[in-house]
Amino acid sequence: MQTVFLLFLFILQMISFYFMALLYMKISKFNNLEKKQHKLMAEMDDAIVAYLSELKEENDRLINIIEKQQEDRSLQETAREDRPIDDSIKSSEKKTIPIKTPGYPMKAALKSYKTAPALNKDSLASQVTEEFELDPRTLAIRMHDNGKPIEEIAKRLGKGKTEVELLLKFRK
Repeated sequence: MQTVFLLFLFILQMISFYFMALLYMKISKFNNLEKKQHKLMAEMDDAIVAYLSELKEENDRLINIIEKQQEDRSLQETAREDRPIDDSIKSSEKKTIPIKTPGYPMKAALKSYKTAPALNKDSLASQVTEEFELDPRTLAIRMHDNGKPIEEIAKRLGKGKTEVELLLKFRK
C-alpha cells in the first residue's frame, strides 16, 4: 500500500514538474515577445523621427524657395516701377476676360427637350423646385430609382462617377 502511495506521489510530482516546465516555456515566450515588441517600437520611433526630420528639411527648402520667389517678385516690381511706361505698353498688358460658354451644348438641350414627355407646367415647376431643395445624396438616389444611368446622375450633380456610385452603395 505504501509503495502504491509512493508511486502515486512520484507520478504527481512528475506531472507537476511537467506543468512547471510548460509554464516556464510560456513565460519565456512571453518575455521574448515583449522584447521583440520593444525592439519594434524603438525601430518605429526611429523611423518616425527620420520621417519627421525629412519633412522638416523639405519644409525648410520649400520656405526658402518661396522666400526667393517673393524676393524676385519684389525686385521685378521695383524694377517695373522705376522704368517709364508708355500708353501703348499699358494697353497691350491689359488682360482679356474670358467669356464663359454654356456648359451644356445647345443641340443636346434641344434634343432632350423634344424627346421629353409632355408635362403640365405645374408638375414641371414642382419637380424642378423639388430637385433644388434636395441634397445631392437624396437626389442621386431618386434619380437612380427612376432608372437614370450613373453617368447622367454624375453629370447632373456635378460629381464624379465613383462618388455617385458610393452614394448609391451606402444609402440607408
